[in-house]
Amino acid sequence: MTKVNSLLCSFVASAALLGQTFSSALAVTPINITVRSGARQTFQGLGFSSTVNGSNGYGKLTQSQKNTLQKLVCNDAKFKIVRLWFQANKYSPQPGIENMPVFVNPYVKSGFIADALANGCTTLLLAPDFLPPYMKSEDSTYIKDAEIFNYAALLANFIYRMKQEYGVKIHATGILNEPNDNPIKFKDSQWPVMITALRQELDNRNLKDVKIVTPELANADSIAVRIIKAIKNNPEAWKALAAISTHSYNMAAAPWISSLLEGTDKEYWMTEAGTNGPEELGDALKAASAASRFLNDMNNRVTHWIWFIGHAPSHTEDNSTRLIPYSISPFKYQFFQKYHYFKQLTRTFDTGAVFRKSYSSLEKDMTWSSGKKPRITVASAKNPDGSWGIGISNYTSDKFFYALPAGLGYPEGTLVSDAQSGRAAETFAVTVFIEELAQAGDIKMKIYRSNSNVNNVYIGSALMRKGTVTIPKVDSLDLITLRSQ
Repeated sequence: MTKVNSLLCSFVASAALLGQTFSSALAVTPINITVRSGARQTFQGLGFSSTVNGSNGYGKLTQSQKNTLQKLVCNDAKFKIVRLWFQANKYSPQPGIENMPVFVNPYVKSGFIADALANGCTTLLLAPDFLPPYMKSEDSTYIKDAEIFNYAALLANFIYRMKQEYGVKIHATGILNEPNDNPIKFKDSQWPVMITALRQELDNRNLKDVKIVTPELANADSIAVRIIKAIKNNPEAWKALAAISTHSYNMAAAPWISSLLEGTDKEYWMTEAGTNGPEELGDALKAASAASRFLNDMNNRVTHWIWFIGHAPSHTEDNSTRLIPYSISPFKYQFFQKYHYFKQLTRTFDTGAVFRKSYSSLEKDMTWSSGKKPRITVASAKNPDGSWGIGISNYTSDKFFYALPAGLGYPEGTLVSDAQSGRAAETFAVTVFIEELAQAGDIKMKIYRSNSNVNNVYIGSALMRKGTVTIPKVDSLDLITLRSQ
């Protein structure tokens, strides 16, 4: 069976479902969400990165323009973490070479780091990418065992020099971005050695407060489970590690990863989420994808959550990676819809909010993983001021479907969708029950909504009684948030 035909077979049922949706457009599907008792992780904030090329463009702006962009992300949208790319292969192309300008020019001389910190960001995360080529084993794609210690010293020395020579304090560091997709990799058995060596090298330079965050895999899959277990099974490496990390693309944080953290003191950093390709203003489909992954990850013990690119010069074919694209001459910036969704979420969940586990009557753990994505994703947390926040994302849309051309053996115009996408548009009546508030009195909840060109709009209030509140209509691609007064 051809790939096209096998996909078509799996999509016929979806096409039929879409027809049912059109014929009952006014139908509302009830769904019950239970927010279970028990504090889990403490949320430490959203973050963003800036690539080397993006930061070089940033350096061409005036100081006023720079402050405008940093304020929009770090202050107005309350992003707290900045991820900085460190190209180790260019920093040390040969043994003994430390080429500081490859990092200093885009991030320090451009003013990017200082401006981000001055406008409200608090945490700098180093993102090492691409191992130096001379460290590769001659007969495999892995780093040489002996070079592990040299690489640990290289990273630690760079972080030390940044602090001593440029006054830049790196708060946390990765080891290698998406290591399974890199030309030089680590064996499972090398990860504990690398973590232990890096911790020792940092401590030797009086950098004991620099956290190690790894392995930063692209997906929360079986490979991630295997590598994290290899680290956890080594007591010395596990003690040296501050946080595990994965990315949120097609397979976001999942129970099979978060369960490895249960009963431990380890944080869970989601160090990169994003989308690729072009994007137009008002794209609620991409915004709902981002919001759904955030809420999914909050249900799976993530403490720090980082979008790929905050602001960067516009790139027609790759704008989807950005929250705010801008032009330099003349200076002009725009907001993609996901920026507004994130701004709404940071007004629902403060830094320091403590999340609970939410469970759905429709899709149980609501896990965003391989295959069709959850229709409704919900997460809830108690904020430091005592208020409760609830986030609800509807990732259903008729935009997932497209008509087949003639000549494929199916009626012309047959509707299909990708096996990894969301489902047909559906409206839900969502009832949320917070177990810890079952004995509480009536609580007024303010409700906000975002959708295509609808930006964090207040739509009224609802009364929570004995821990239960119902939102009677959550439409396709809606982000609905509630916060108690």
